[in-house]
Amino acid sequence: MTSAFRRPTILDVAALSGVSKSTVSNVLRGAGGTSAQTRERVLAAVQTLGYRPNAAARNLVQRRTNLIGVIVWDLANAFDADLVKRIEHHASARGYTTIVGNTAGRPELEASRIEALLEQRVDGIALLDFTGDRAVLSRLFADRVPVVMVSCWADYADSVAVDDQAGIGLAVEHLVGLGHERIGYVSQPFMEATTKRARAAAFERALLHHGLRPRGEWMPSDDADFVGSVFGDGERPTALVAATDHIAVRLIERLEAAGLAVPRDVSLVGFDGIAIGALSRIALTTIAQPADELARQAVALLLNRIERGHDAAPEQRRLSPALVRRGSTAARI
Repeated sequence: MTSAFRRPTILDVAALSGVSKSTVSNVLRGAGGTSAQTRERVLAAVQTLGYRPNAAARNLVQRRTNLIGVIVWDLANAFDADLVKRIEHHASARGYTTIVGNTAGRPELEASRIEALLEQRVDGIALLDFTGDRAVLSRLFADRVPVVMVSCWADYADSVAVDDQAGIGLAVEHLVGLGHERIGYVSQPFMEATTKRARAAAFERALLHHGLRPRGEWMPSDDADFVGSVFGDGERPTALVAATDHIAVRLIERLEAAGLAVPRDVSLVGFDGIAIGALSRIALTTIAQPADELARQAVALLLNRIERGHDAAPEQRRLSPALVRRGSTAARI
């Protein structure tokens, strides 16, 4: 029997079950060629001793760590935090552990977080945040590190994201259907770069599709002073599309502080579908992303890349968003 102060080894399991070390290894790996009786004896010894396989030794043999890295902009962002949680869930179901790196959208932090993941010998990396620095991806590709872009996009990498153009199109179509013609769009500097560009461009295209003219003064890149600059004297929008639900929730607070009511004075549509938007106090009409499906497909793409190697052509998937109608939008009177 093993000492209470020493962790049991594979040799202890072999001795207790009366088989060789290689037989114990075969049973634990699920390899064939072992009788049911021998397998039961080995597993009983594992249970009795409380033996845990040496992960480090196994990884050296398999050249795998069963670790995947996740790079995210900001875990304070409700949608990103939920997506990370879902990725962790789906990765765990496939036998992988996740390590998360937070970047705040800063290129130097993005590079350092990725370097830290590489030092941990992760098998692959999921990028929920990409600053647009192609040197970062070039380094990963040169090192043959499997990568998947999640809720952001690169034409030359495995990617899975919601269809931003379709989502913004749904938001504008909803507002136009309610009689709104003066529609603004609100973004912010601290937003993942590829998504920010895609949604802003989609908004302009959607307006033009409905015969409406985009107005630059109603499309600020920073929501901080939007209410004061746009809702002063002169013509103002009757409806707004926010690039994210997080921006939309902050806009509600700022509009109300300025004496404006949603949707009485201005209708508002968000994008993401975060849980807080469904609260009756907020009741945010939003374009909901299929977060769980994003996470599931991201993990599947990344593990496929790990298995297939770097040379296979990139796989890219666009998922459909859905309009969720709540109380923040109303017909234009």
